[in-house]
Amino acid sequence: MRQPTRNVFTASDVRAFDRRAIDEFSIPGIRLMHRAGRAAFDVLRSRWPDARAVSIVCGTGNNAGDGYVVAGCAR
Repeated sequence: MRQPTRNVFTASDVRAFDRRAIDEFSIPGIRLMHRAGRAAFDVLRSRWPDARAVSIVCGTGNNAGDGYVVAGCAR
């Protein structure tokens, strides 16, 4: 049975966090993307540990980059 989801942060909040990480802490955006993609992959693996295949579908923009990282981790 699925648990209801609840957004903890808005999309605007997350953009502000990213901007602050880049501007104030000098963390490159590409590094943030890799961390997000790896974290998403880790969640997938913990939720479906026996999965033998995964399909990643992405649009454009930053989320597509995160999806590319997830796909790379799944290889």
